[in-house]
Amino acid sequence: MKRQVSSLVDRWEDPTVWSTERVAPHRQFDCWRNFVIDAHLHWSIQPLRCERFPAFIRQGRFEGFRVTHLTAGEGGIVGTRGSYEIAQGSEALYNLIYIAEGAISLAMDGKELMLTPGTFALWDSARPMKFVTGKGLRQITLAVPRRQMQLSLPRADDFVGRKIEATSGLSRLFVNHLLSLDASFGELPLSDAGHVLHASVELLAATLSAKAQDLATPRGRRFALKEIMAHIQSRLDDPDLSTKGVAAACGITERHLHRLFKCADTTAAVWIRRQRLERCRHDLRASGTSHLSITEIAYRWGFGDSSSFSKTFKREFAISPRDYRGTSIQLGDASGPAVLALA
Repeated sequence: MKRQVSSLVDRWEDPTVWSTERVAPHRQFDCWRNFVIDAHLHWSIQPLRCERFPAFIRQGRFEGFRVTHLTAGEGGIVGTRGSYEIAQGSEALYNLIYIAEGAISLAMDGKELMLTPGTFALWDSARPMKFVTGKGLRQITLAVPRRQMQLSLPRADDFVGRKIEATSGLSRLFVNHLLSLDASFGELPLSDAGHVLHASVELLAATLSAKAQDLATPRGRRFALKEIMAHIQSRLDDPDLSTKGVAAACGITERHLHRLFKCADTTAAVWIRRQRLERCRHDLRASGTSHLSITEIAYRWGFGDSSSFSKTFKREFAISPRDYRGTSIQLGDASGPAVLALA
């Protein structure tokens, strides 16, 4: 007589079952890669040359839902899901990916999204995508059948590719629920699994809807803008910094980024340029950077060439960078650059 299975996955909490350590070292990466392709639908993953690849790979399924937990110690793993890979499968899933440790870069719909610990995002199996892993990655994914997600969140497509930080409120509550679901999914009684998974989708839908409502209020827009400004401030030295890149990194559309900056009576591009100019102005008068040339200072803060920098600086401050540095008059506080932000 067959033993009746009362839970979803046998030995769910036994780490030895889900480790690549159970196969020969030279086969560990291939084992991991095959797991990713099976667990997250079809992907083209570039080979990685390594002597061994210890990793944790676990997945449970129930009626189209999937709960996946994987790790990857090595960084730089590249996976691509294009039209060929999409055509290999018939399932249509929304995938909620949460990063517990490490980082992963996702490229979709012409924008790049960097997910770090405590953040999550939604991706659609029907859309092309590329990922690049960082070192020490640990991620948990909840895959939801497309139809099921759209019943709870009809405009689910609007949330694809948006980075969400699980810092407080519903987003934190959802992540805590996701981690609990991952820990105990395999132990769920078959009779309860459907109820638990549908409740998970409802909580996810409420979380995403709440984020959209937050951005619709004046207070929510001001808070979002402050976070975006802080992101820009930390990347002013990047010559490739752009409004498109900022929007992607913050999980919003470029159009919405421009709407947020309208609250501060400026545009994102103008604000970025002004912040760079303020950093340059500070360095031109600071004793700690007196050994740097004007060109070096311009490059230091993301300007592409000294000629355009000089013209932009003079247009902004009515004095050339050379004359500004040479003058004995100290303009403003030399202790730090001015920061233009919301009150």
